[in-house]
Amino acid sequence: MERLSSFVLAHRRWVFAFWVVMFVAGMGASGAVPNRLSYDFSLPGQQGYETQQKIIASYQGANAQAAYIPVVTVPPGQTIAGSAAAVQAVYDALRKFPGLRVVDYSQTQDKGFISKDGRTTFGVIYEPQPNGFVDPNQKPIQDTFDAQLQSHGFTGGLTGYAQLASGGGDNSGPSVLEETLIGAVGALAVLAFVFASLLALVPLLIAAVSILTTFLIVLLLTVFTDVSFVVQFLIALVGLGVAIDYSLLVVSRWREEIAHGHDNPEAVRISLRTAGHAVFASGVTVAISLIALVVIPVPLLRSMGFGGMLIPLCSVAVVLTLLPAMLAAVGPRVDIPHIRKEGTASRGWTAWA
Repeated sequence: MERLSSFVLAHRRWVFAFWVVMFVAGMGASGAVPNRLSYDFSLPGQQGYETQQKIIASYQGANAQAAYIPVVTVPPGQTIAGSAAAVQAVYDALRKFPGLRVVDYSQTQDKGFISKDGRTTFGVIYEPQPNGFVDPNQKPIQDTFDAQLQSHGFTGGLTGYAQLASGGGDNSGPSVLEETLIGAVGALAVLAFVFASLLALVPLLIAAVSILTTFLIVLLLTVFTDVSFVVQFLIALVGLGVAIDYSLLVVSRWREEIAHGHDNPEAVRISLRTAGHAVFASGVTVAISLIALVVIPVPLLRSMGFGGMLIPLCSVAVVLTLLPAMLAAVGPRVDIPHIRKEGTASRGWTAWA
């Protein structure tokens, strides 16, 4: 830690330049990463998963889960059997979508597809698992189906798992960026109370650099292996907490050493030698603990192992290099207004200890 602090203080400009490059590159990577992530929930080796793979192989790649159920009702006085050609045309229009497998009465001649009054029928649409929570085919299928109903004078509706899960409303939810910003606002409130100065912004800046750097590494990782979508939430929210936590240890110790009369460079060295050592031990321990998940033969958990390893290591790297460079460059000037005094321990915390 002594050698590291001496190196950082002697090469502050290079340290700043490196992390600025990583920050900018990470901003670009954060937008590209979600499109490169996998939405694989498979459990290789389990009977259900292996059976589903056989179904997919047997039926032209269609997923074993029914995606949509289009229901058609003919006008009063008509029957499905009497309007067979027109009803079949509705389902034939849906068959034109690539990758879809549509099963209906015209194919099966199964009376179970027709209601007791003979006026209503349904189909079952199977499709490959979409790469994401939102099926890109959902709106085109809905529009095509509605247009076919209108052109033939039929009524009906399109239902399915996605429609029932969303309740017919917007199912998008907040983005990773929005969730991270919400967490950052809450963290800023706590930091403002702890420091009562502009120092509250320093841990947030460290967290931003750590998170974006991790996104950049994950983007490179997607070139070599599948990475689950869960990783983006893990990096953003866990990274926010870990990076702020590690920053707090170093900044609090630096502030104490300044209050004890040490000059700024010496305070940075002491804080890195003490609190920095704890940060390094903690980050490596977390990384080793979570990297164990990569040996589990489940894609989702394996990806969590990669993300869980990267975010603490990136946070440690940023806290042990960029943070001391910032403290050495800016010094006590960032600790304004200087409301809280760190020269002596708090009576309340001393009594509690």
